[in-house]
Amino acid sequence: MVSATCYGEKNVDDDIKHCRVPKYGYVHIPWKKYNKDLEDNETLSQKMRVRASIDYIHTVIDGVKRFIVCLQNKRCSCGQFQLDELPCPHALAALRHKNESYENYCSPYYTRESLLQTYEIPVDLLSDESKWNMP
Repeated sequence: MVSATCYGEKNVDDDIKHCRVPKYGYVHIPWKKYNKDLEDNETLSQKMRVRASIDYIHTVIDGVKRFIVCLQNKRCSCGQFQLDELPCPHALAALRHKNESYENYCSPYYTRESLLQTYEIPVDLLSDESKWNMP
């Protein structure tokens, strides 16, 4: 089971969907979605074989397909690792092969601190739609 370390506080309950941010009320927290993504990737990675080329470049074999993972640059030939900035199944297979944890390969975007910084700046609420001045 993948922990919630990338997404906020440790031991975050799977059912938490919202968090109270002072002054702003409740905001959606995507922990559950990203935890599920990582868990799914971890499950998929279990079936893959890994061949290390050099210390940080690996060839990951998924059935008949081959993927190149560069852990140093957080890239995979599938494109998912660099797009989501979360380890894809191929990166997780390479990390397991190296006996390394995935936490250092997640974007800081997924941290609780980053989420709270997003809501540091006050956002003015829109008035009722009936009061809008529409040309």
